[in-house]
Amino acid sequence: MAGLVRLCAAVLAAMFIATGIAQAVPPEPVLQVQAGAPCFVSGYSLHAQEQMAARRITSDHVENVVHDTCSRAKKQSNGTWKYTDRKITVVANNNGYVVTVWRN
Repeated sequence: MAGLVRLCAAVLAAMFIATGIAQAVPPEPVLQVQAGAPCFVSGYSLHAQEQMAARRITSDHVENVVHDTCSRAKKQSNGTWKYTDRKITVVANNNGYVVTVWRN
Protein backbone atom coordinates (compact mmCIF):
# COMPACT_ATOMS: atom_id res chain seq x y z
CA MET A 1 0.00 0.00 0.00
CA ALA A 2 2.80 2.42 0.88
CA GLY A 3 4.44 1.67 -2.47
CA LEU A 4 1.23 2.57 -4.27
CA VAL A 5 0.99 5.84 -2.37
CA ARG A 6 4.61 6.72 -3.26
CA LEU A 7 3.93 5.85 -6.91
CA CYS A 8 0.84 8.08 -6.97
CA ALA A 9 2.79 10.94 -5.41
CA ALA A 10 5.56 10.52 -8.00
CA VAL A 11 3.04 10.52 -10.87
CA LEU A 12 1.37 13.66 -9.51
CA ALA A 13 4.74 15.38 -9.18
CA ALA A 14 5.63 14.46 -12.78
CA MET A 15 2.28 15.82 -13.98
CA PHE A 16 2.90 19.14 -12.20
CA ILE A 17 6.35 19.43 -13.79
CA ALA A 18 5.07 18.44 -17.26
CA THR A 19 2.30 21.05 -17.17
CA GLY A 20 4.68 23.86 -16.26
CA ILE A 21 3.46 24.46 -12.75
CA ALA A 22 6.48 22.93 -11.05
CA GLN A 23 6.32 25.48 -8.23
CA ALA A 24 2.97 24.09 -7.12
CA VAL A 25 3.19 21.47 -4.41
CA PRO A 26 1.30 18.29 -5.23
CA PRO A 27 -1.38 17.45 -2.67
CA GLU A 28 -0.62 14.86 -0.04
CA PRO A 29 -2.13 11.48 -0.97
CA VAL A 30 -5.17 10.59 1.10
CA LEU A 31 -5.61 7.03 2.31
CA GLN A 32 -9.20 6.00 2.75
CA VAL A 33 -10.04 3.13 5.05
CA GLN A 34 -13.29 1.42 4.25
CA ALA A 35 -15.62 0.20 6.96
CA GLY A 36 -15.07 -3.40 7.94
CA ALA A 37 -12.07 -5.55 8.64
CA PRO A 38 -8.64 -4.07 7.93
CA CYS A 39 -6.91 -5.74 4.96
CA PHE A 40 -3.38 -5.15 6.27
CA VAL A 41 -1.18 -6.07 9.22
CA SER A 42 0.21 -3.13 11.18
CA GLY A 43 2.11 -5.16 13.79
CA TYR A 44 2.17 -8.19 16.07
CA SER A 45 1.60 -8.58 19.81
CA LEU A 46 4.24 -10.48 21.77
CA HIS A 47 1.68 -13.27 22.24
CA ALA A 48 1.09 -13.49 18.48
CA GLN A 49 4.84 -13.61 17.82
CA GLU A 50 5.28 -16.41 20.37
CA GLN A 51 2.38 -18.39 18.91
CA MET A 52 3.73 -17.96 15.38
CA ALA A 53 7.18 -19.16 16.41
CA ALA A 54 5.83 -22.15 18.35
CA ARG A 55 3.51 -23.14 15.50
CA ARG A 56 5.93 -22.34 12.68
CA ILE A 57 3.66 -19.77 11.08
CA THR A 58 5.40 -17.09 9.03
CA SER A 59 4.51 -13.41 8.94
CA ASP A 60 4.09 -13.77 5.15
CA HIS A 61 1.39 -16.39 5.70
CA VAL A 62 -0.36 -14.22 8.30
CA GLU A 63 -0.25 -11.14 6.06
CA ASN A 64 -1.54 -13.11 3.06
CA VAL A 65 -4.46 -14.52 5.07
CA VAL A 66 -5.41 -11.06 6.35
CA HIS A 67 -5.17 -9.52 2.89
CA ASP A 68 -6.88 -12.35 1.02
CA THR A 69 -9.75 -12.96 3.47
CA CYS A 70 -10.53 -9.47 4.79
CA SER A 71 -13.75 -9.28 2.78
CA ARG A 72 -15.12 -12.27 4.70
CA ALA A 73 -13.46 -11.71 8.11
CA LYS A 74 -15.78 -12.18 11.09
CA LYS A 75 -16.25 -9.42 13.66
CA GLN A 76 -15.89 -10.84 17.17
CA SER A 77 -17.92 -9.70 20.19
CA ASN A 78 -14.80 -8.10 21.72
CA GLY A 79 -14.26 -5.91 18.61
CA THR A 80 -11.46 -7.92 17.02
CA TRP A 81 -11.56 -9.51 13.56
CA LYS A 82 -11.08 -13.20 12.81
CA TYR A 83 -9.51 -14.15 9.46
CA THR A 84 -9.40 -17.79 8.42
CA ASP A 85 -8.02 -19.78 5.53
CA ARG A 86 -7.66 -23.55 5.28
CA LYS A 87 -4.49 -23.64 7.37
CA ILE A 88 -4.49 -20.84 9.95
CA THR A 89 -6.69 -18.39 11.85
CA VAL A 90 -5.55 -14.83 12.58
CA VAL A 91 -7.17 -12.47 15.11
CA ALA A 92 -6.43 -8.76 14.74
CA ASN A 93 -7.83 -5.51 16.12
CA ASN A 94 -9.40 -2.65 14.14
CA ASN A 95 -5.94 -1.21 13.45
CA GLY A 96 -4.62 -4.39 11.83
CA TYR A 97 -2.56 -5.29 14.92
CA VAL A 98 -2.37 -9.10 15.15
CA VAL A 99 -3.38 -10.37 18.60
CA THR A 100 -3.05 -14.13 18.13
CA VAL A 101 -2.63 -16.84 15.50
CA TRP A 102 -3.27 -20.60 15.45
CA ARG A 103 -3.34 -23.54 13.06
CA ASN A 104 -6.74 -24.90 12.10
